[in-house]
Amino acid sequence: MDQPGTMAFAYGQRPFLSGGRGPVALVLVLVLLVGGWAWAQGLVFGEAVLQWVQQRYGDEARQRVEHLQDLVDDYADASEQTQLEQVNRFFNGIAYDSDFAMWDRKDYWATPYEVLGIDAADCEDYAISKYFTLISMGVAEERLRITYVKSLTLDEAHMVLAYYPTADAEPLILDNLRDSIEPAGRRADLVPVYSFNGADLWLAANRADSRRVGSADRLSRWQAYQARLNRQMAVGIDGGRP
Repeated sequence: MDQPGTMAFAYGQRPFLSGGRGPVALVLVLVLLVGGWAWAQGLVFGEAVLQWVQQRYGDEARQRVEHLQDLVDDYADASEQTQLEQVNRFFNGIAYDSDFAMWDRKDYWATPYEVLGIDAADCEDYAISKYFTLISMGVAEERLRITYVKSLTLDEAHMVLAYYPTADAEPLILDNLRDSIEPAGRRADLVPVYSFNGADLWLAANRADSRRVGSADRLSRWQAYQARLNRQMAVGIDGGRP
């Protein structure tokens, strides 16, 4: 996932569910039975958060967070299709870079404030930042799933955001590698592996189905991410330190 490429949703294929290196192995690493955490609130903005971003990353970083705040405010009452398009366009305009280059780590999930702070992201950062921004606009959490897939083109893992208009609908895919938002059925270069949001965790079974395998609090990295984001937002809530 440290290299960009062309991805798609190849439902009905299961080569990535067998042994070897890949998202299933990654699931085994990430899934640890730890304490529960549900997350459905949006991002916090305000002067305290803006000052923290400015002090940590500089004046231009503050301006980028202000632009995100304006985006949330301007499109809070828009149709969800419009919200998807605006959020996808906003974050896809941020340059791609690897976690090694940005954070000197093999795999680091940056919060939206960190993404805008350094003005760079990788696939996880794009997907998760879009997720929290759409929730901030009022999109229901149950319609959004952060989704691990395998790129058949690159033969490597990738992350996208899936939007479900209804519970049983074909999802729309928000991908940093494509500006267009396309139904999953048109993304024949991606094999879905598992997905999660603030409440639940699903494992892809076949083209049309995924099964819930537990709550999202089984993903330790997701929990750690939310705890870090919560600390950063606490600056704007109670004056705490991130």
